[in-house]
Amino acid sequence: MTPHAQSADCRPATSGIWRVLAGGLVLGTAALLGACGGGGGDTAGVGTGGTGSFSVGTVTGFGSVFVNGVRYEDNGTRLVDDDGTVKVLGTDDNPLRLGMVVEVNGRVDDSGTVRTATQIAYGAEIKGPVTAVEVAAGTFDVFGITVRTNATTVYDNFGGVATLATGNVVEVHGQPDTNGRIVATYVEREATSVAAFVAGDGEYRLRGAVAGLSGSSPAYAFTLRGVAIHTDFSTEFDGTTANGVSVSVRLNPAQRGDGSYLAERLKVRTASYDDSSSAAEGEVEGYVSDFISAASAFRVAGYAVRLGEGVAYDDGVAADLKNGIRVEAKGSIDNGVLVVTKLEFKSRDDDDDGDDDDVSGGSQEFEFKGTAACVSCGATSGTFTVKGVTVSYDAGTEFRDGLSGATLDGKTVEVKSVGEVTSSGTSHRATRIKIDD
Repeated sequence: MTPHAQSADCRPATSGIWRVLAGGLVLGTAALLGACGGGGGDTAGVGTGGTGSFSVGTVTGFGSVFVNGVRYEDNGTRLVDDDGTVKVLGTDDNPLRLGMVVEVNGRVDDSGTVRTATQIAYGAEIKGPVTAVEVAAGTFDVFGITVRTNATTVYDNFGGVATLATGNVVEVHGQPDTNGRIVATYVEREATSVAAFVAGDGEYRLRGAVAGLSGSSPAYAFTLRGVAIHTDFSTEFDGTTANGVSVSVRLNPAQRGDGSYLAERLKVRTASYDDSSSAAEGEVEGYVSDFISAASAFRVAGYAVRLGEGVAYDDGVAADLKNGIRVEAKGSIDNGVLVVTKLEFKSRDDDDDGDDDDVSGGSQEFEFKGTAACVSCGATSGTFTVKGVTVSYDAGTEFRDGLSGATLDGKTVEVKSVGEVTSSGTSHRATRIKIDD
């Protein structure tokens, strides 16, 4: 996306949908809420005590769920995917995985310390066939769209970019950068070939802004990120489409003779705080766009933000703020804009080459809270599971509260770990284990 001047209010990241609304094609309230990942329920915490809470970022742990390192109680939380399918944590299986990018609506109690997620929206940025692999650059293409990886990318079922091949089918979660690429936070290899994927009744997925729209309802033709797509009477629509509108589509993997894919479902998406109450706390992590100066509003991950007074900067200074870098913005929501009180730099682009570099330069830290179940606990090294995740420990692991490999089994623990890429995917090595009190 090319940065451009745009006022940041409660509009979505792509303002086309609001031009449609102004023209008289009105979306219903349910559709708007669904476009933000669903709606309904007490997502803003009204009437529950405390204040509302809103967060966009990466899942970094379980027990309950951690997003951007912040813990949210999640028993009874609604999980909503791009198809509108709802699951309830504590009742249904948990589809969330470490590294997935999610949008959390919830509340904070009166003490300001306990956060509860009432709804979590999630979905893949892209799922489809690998069309190119550049191992040295740490990139691969899906549908011809470049996917960037870095030291914090989580891999499921395969050993990273070096083990990918054209024709593999992958599911990628992450965030678009300002150069039209997807920066992957989680990648799962779904199949080693398109034929195997299709035989398993697989479906492709893609998010992006509608371009080149032609036709009339329900038979449209358009492109998303350069991928040709068409709709027909069988397509399920959630919202009104138009050029510039951000959507997610579920695609039939059978490509037509003209190279296009049939959208089985199309859902309009917005980047807004519509489900959050005024003065709710907010935290958004993602790429900066529409930045002109510190005095004007801009966007992070497509969400409207502006700098408040006396902003505290972490891992950078005000002069480092520019388009194309990744930040974590924290503050409170005021009239559809996140007023930032703290800005943490996650990446920088000091040479202005469009390829930002992570500030940490290291692996992602994860956190788990739950009961440890030993798989193979030895004197100085071993493995155990916690919240369904297998974690190893070794001589470099810090044990606290009298714990050791010999006493770990059955204890309720808090585990800090780092991800390490192996041939079967990202594994987790504990850096610290303590009693969860």
